[in-house]
Amino acid sequence: MEFLLIIIGIICLIAVAYRRKQINEYEQTSYYKVTHNAYDKVWRDKGIEGEYLIYKELMTYEADGAKLIFNCYIPKHNGQTTEIDMIMIHRSGIYVIESKNYSGWIFGNERDEKWTQSLLGKGHTAKKEHFFNPVLQNKIHIRHLCRLLNGYEQKIYSIIVFSDRCELKSITLNSPQIKVLRRYELKSSISEYMMKDLLSEEEITKAYDLLLPYTQLSEEQKQEHTRNVENSIEVREAKKGKICPRCGAALVLRTVKKGNRAGNKFLGCSEYPKCRYTENIQH
Repeated sequence: MEFLLIIIGIICLIAVAYRRKQINEYEQTSYYKVTHNAYDKVWRDKGIEGEYLIYKELMTYEADGAKLIFNCYIPKHNGQTTEIDMIMIHRSGIYVIESKNYSGWIFGNERDEKWTQSLLGKGHTAKKEHFFNPVLQNKIHIRHLCRLLNGYEQKIYSIIVFSDRCELKSITLNSPQIKVLRRYELKSSISEYMMKDLLSEEEITKAYDLLLPYTQLSEEQKQEHTRNVENSIEVREAKKGKICPRCGAALVLRTVKKGNRAGNKFLGCSEYPKCRYTENIQH
């Protein structure tokens, strides 16, 4: 019995030492230095866990001069903020990453307002959940980011990363600078972008220094952001299915002022004249 207790004690000491080593290594990462998320919090929160696992895929690019930013609260024109999960600034461009740590089967089209998650329910039946199109969600992020990073518009890629636990059954994309993938596919999928040098070392540092302060919000500011999200135009209009499929901004009701259709109503992008998307109203 005494021998068994000794063995158990040794195993416990090894486990404690291993855990301490893991925490020490974690606290040396740029992810921890930017987010200040405690080690245990990463593994308790599915959303944070997904972001950290994406970081682990991308951390090798830091040796190639990449700068990584997490949970960046970009200001909008109305004084509120939009949160970007992760941004990688690399010589090949700026990668705006939306993390979806989902499981199940995923179906979606770049232009649809909602995507579908199909999960196995009781009796082997499919339980379907709908969520806001992450491609449109990232378009909103990028639109506000471009206001801040003027001149970088053509150097930005939109990357939607799902968990390795899910299966992307039917995803339709039309834009070459948008990718929807699972986490293990991330590095191989963006390798085609890595062939070009679009940013100098100076530009990388400049963009990083500009964005980093937007990650350092107080808890009160983060809570205010959360409160504002549900009341934002984008969310309200997304629930109504009125989102511009071209840029992700809200569609608003407009009136034709000239011509033989004068007085008729139509939906137009709120970002006009930057985006000229219109949509006829079905009567």
